[in-house]
Amino acid sequence: MKVRDVIIIVLVVICAGLAVTVGIFARKYAPQVTETQPQSQTAQTTAKDISKVATKNITLALSEYRAYLTWQAVDGASGYYVYYDDGNGWQEYGKTKKIDFRGKDLAGGTSYLFGIKPYSLSGNKEVISEKFVYTIGGNTLPNTPQVKVNKAGDGYQLTWEAINHADEYIVYTMAQGQTEWKRETITKKTLYLIEKAPADTFFAAVRAVRYADSQKYVSDYVKIRVSAEKTEGKLYSCGDSIAIGVGSHGYSYANIFAEEHHLEMVNGAVASAQISSQNKGVDHVGQRIMQQVTDQYQYVMIEGGNNDYFFGATLGTVTADGTKEFDMNTTCGALESALTYLKEKCPKTKVIVILSHDAAERSEVKNSIGLTLADYMDAMRAICKKYGVTVADCYRESGLNTKDLSLSDMYTHHYNGVYPKGDGLHPTEEAYRKFYMPIINTAVK
Repeated sequence: MKVRDVIIIVLVVICAGLAVTVGIFARKYAPQVTETQPQSQTAQTTAKDISKVATKNITLALSEYRAYLTWQAVDGASGYYVYYDDGNGWQEYGKTKKIDFRGKDLAGGTSYLFGIKPYSLSGNKEVISEKFVYTIGGNTLPNTPQVKVNKAGDGYQLTWEAINHADEYIVYTMAQGQTEWKRETITKKTLYLIEKAPADTFFAAVRAVRYADSQKYVSDYVKIRVSAEKTEGKLYSCGDSIAIGVGSHGYSYANIFAEEHHLEMVNGAVASAQISSQNKGVDHVGQRIMQQVTDQYQYVMIEGGNNDYFFGATLGTVTADGTKEFDMNTTCGALESALTYLKEKCPKTKVIVILSHDAAERSEVKNSIGLTLADYMDAMRAICKKYGVTVADCYRESGLNTKDLSLSDMYTHHYNGVYPKGDGLHPTEEAYRKFYMPIINTAVK
């Protein structure tokens, strides 16, 4: 046999051995695929198998307009697309690299289906699953009735706008000093006459009810104080959702302050409001004060800065003494402009600036322009010092630091389970009383 033939035979044997070794290696380290069944859902949600692909064990919590979904991780997934269907076809809801997702901007009192599609990366290209495996359905809570109260003879008449998809309404009252609501009536109308008030001062509330999928869905409510007592002045409160009391049934520190000081309360706060006027799509605290406040008010409370931080509003700088022109597109300029207006037009009005608590995931995290919430709070504090305005510094002094999840859980809003540990931002009424009021009352003295 020639030498060349021997070499060829040896090479063939070596290649065959390598092929066997590679095959064993590939089988040993190939990803294992395990089929599992979806976890059973609660009575309020329904899981449905609609195809053969990946995401399983989806859970869902819904509030009036928010959703919180969790699901089982998919091997090899780089992230997930979240979709919903409100009866008008599937629409993309969001995208995440986590195995949970929190969304908002849903319609109240509406049935939804949600689905998750995992995706992987091939170079710079996303490869998305073609179909859902499982979807999960649920119903958002009905919208919250906004109730107006008017004196009617010896009693009071409550009125509200009809709530979309609401089947009926529950009316409650509670005398001041009590802790349990009394159900007055269940009605399909949008008004109710309280012929005899339970006390000279009491609270009223209305909740909308929807029946769907053999379940009862009940809305949130706004806690309204009704009093025959004579007031001793007026309070104007302006700010964002913290000033509104979103986490406390619309009963914020301003309502509590008005109650304690026998003041008529006017709430000029708006959800998502900023101090600056840079973002044209939202309300602006500075402008609202100059448009709505006159010298009829004994007190004006101003709160804000969270949404300036969140939306990345230009902060600006504190101007030199004597400056009369301010840049309303900056947080500093808008606040200085508002305080200058109040000093000139309402010299007898007591102005109090509320610096809200140290909110979870905001204080030390930089926004889109590289600033933290602390930067905005520091600037607001400096401006108040310049103008001699009272500051209730709940950010630095209240002790409500919701980066502590135990505090967040106990004292901020849960949104019907959408935030299992509280949202870290919107205080409950108990939190306002425990953390905000001591700071505010001490500052006002």
